[in-house]
Amino acid sequence: MIESMNQEQFVVELKQLRCNADLHRRYYAEQTRKYSRIDYWLKSGIGFFALVGVVLVGVPETRIYGALLASGCAFFMSNVLPNFKWDSIVAGFVSEEQEWTKIFYGYEDLIRVAEISERGEILIQEFQKVREMQRTAALNDRHLPVNKKLFVEKDLEVRGYYNLPKDPYKTEEE
Repeated sequence: MIESMNQEQFVVELKQLRCNADLHRRYYAEQTRKYSRIDYWLKSGIGFFALVGVVLVGVPETRIYGALLASGCAFFMSNVLPNFKWDSIVAGFVSEEQEWTKIFYGYEDLIRVAEISERGEILIQEFQKVREMQRTAALNDRHLPVNKKLFVEKDLEVRGYYNLPKDPYKTEEE
């Protein structure tokens, strides 16, 4: 496929792949921020209530309520959150963001090299490495929650940044 393209077609293909990688990079960065923030506040809140429970255990009149509160927080952290695979969801978004960032910068580097020199064997090999990273990222099925509205928002953001049409499937007549 690559060998049959001319230099301009190859650079155009790289730019399209970079845009796709940038879209995914921005989407997963936003999801990572969101879920990391939720994780922080959720665990901080549970920790606060557990601490309040421990303090209440020290007061003879509220000893039972304090023990129930502290043990309830411990139960929630050790049994409820793992059932929802909460930590793997947060870590999954972080991993996806890191993978797509590597892919994005791989395409960025390829575009710079392709624009300043003739395409050679090294460029083709590097292109294949980045494409393989993208294929591997696509195969990672981490069962992460999907936010379609955010994905569309990031798609429009990327299209605006790279001066692409707002919707590639609509024509100007529609």
